[in-house]
Amino acid sequence: MSEILVKVFRKDTIESIHQGAIAVVDSRGELLYSMGEPNFVTFLRSSAKPLQALVVVESGAAEAFGFTQQEIAIISGSHNGEKKHVKVVRSILKKTGLNKGYLQCDTHVPHYYTALGITPPKKKFSSLQHNCSAKHAGMLAVCVYEGWNLKNYLNPKHPVQKLILRKISELCEYPERKIKIGVEGCGAPTHALPLKSMAIGFSKLQSFKAKDERTSQSLQVVADSMWRYPDMVSGRGRLDYELAVASQRNILAKAGAEALHCAVVLDKGYGLAVKILDGSRRAVGPASIEAYRQLGILNQRQLRDLGDFVSPSVYDHQRKKVGFLTAGFKLRRAR
Repeated sequence: MSEILVKVFRKDTIESIHQGAIAVVDSRGELLYSMGEPNFVTFLRSSAKPLQALVVVESGAAEAFGFTQQEIAIISGSHNGEKKHVKVVRSILKKTGLNKGYLQCDTHVPHYYTALGITPPKKKFSSLQHNCSAKHAGMLAVCVYEGWNLKNYLNPKHPVQKLILRKISELCEYPERKIKIGVEGCGAPTHALPLKSMAIGFSKLQSFKAKDERTSQSLQVVADSMWRYPDMVSGRGRLDYELAVASQRNILAKAGAEALHCAVVLDKGYGLAVKILDGSRRAVGPASIEAYRQLGILNQRQLRDLGDFVSPSVYDHQRKKVGFLTAGFKLRRAR
């Protein structure tokens, strides 16, 4: 079951709607609020990156190679492909004795251009600028540390991918056998599970609730790295970064492709997952921000700071505003 989360107006007439689902859990993993079907199953996509980064820390690779918090933060994120991001990814590879030739993420126009509305230059971009390059560098680091094959590290049957699958299952409290495996845009495996389970996984970035002390400590390392370096998790013009800044780093969010938004709210211990069912990214900001507003997490000043993310404008080809998006729903408290 889905419900209308966001409406698109052209002047004062509704032209389109975006349906979706939301799950909000507390630090114990109990469902607090929802919209639509909180157990809707979808792919984690890039929202999985903080949980994938946990494997780099928990395996011992991060400590062995001397990864900094900045480097752990970028492994947890989808960076903008700016010069500073490329520098950090290159540093991760250098510490492991590798170079960009080992990355199997290929290339795309860096998010720096798309997020800020800048026309990209006509040139071939580097794989280091790919938003997933740090995630791949992290996977390779674990392979080097463990002595595993570097050529097929994206195969779902590779030891590093099996390790990631087990960790996602453990943290999201969802049986490994039920997790469906797909393929990311970057070629890596991606995992399908319920929104509520995703929210539970993200709540662990505040509760640090885990089966053993090593996992708990690794969760703290990943969360603190994301908190200290939100510009490495995404970058300017991106919702994840702007939420961290506006909330004074109280919200640690990680976007996923096809309009997924997962986050942890540090002062409340909430885990949250928002999915726009038609995959339209334009509706993610209004829907997630409205959920934060209703939960009392963002005040009016912070909402103003988020600007166009709250209610994105619709423009004609002359860049004149002709409409807008607005969220319109009320979270339901779980019984």
